[in-house]
Amino acid sequence: MIKKQVKEHIAEFVRTYQTAGNDETKLLLVALFAEDAFGIVLSDDDICEKNFGTHHAMEKFVLEKLYME
Repeated sequence: MIKKQVKEHIAEFVRTYQTAGNDETKLLLVALFAEDAFGIVLSDDDICEKNFGTHHAMEKFVLEKLYME
């Protein structure tokens, strides 16, 4: 998957999850999405506001996990 595809996939997901309830639920949904969509494995420590709290944070984190940045 190329960098542009990663960014597009994340942007599409972000538009759909905004009604996911409380912050903990949103973080979990985003983490599950990242694992499923990009084939990455997350630790409990990875699932946090710093990594998944915003669209840009998620994009940066996923790209780092995929060794693209």
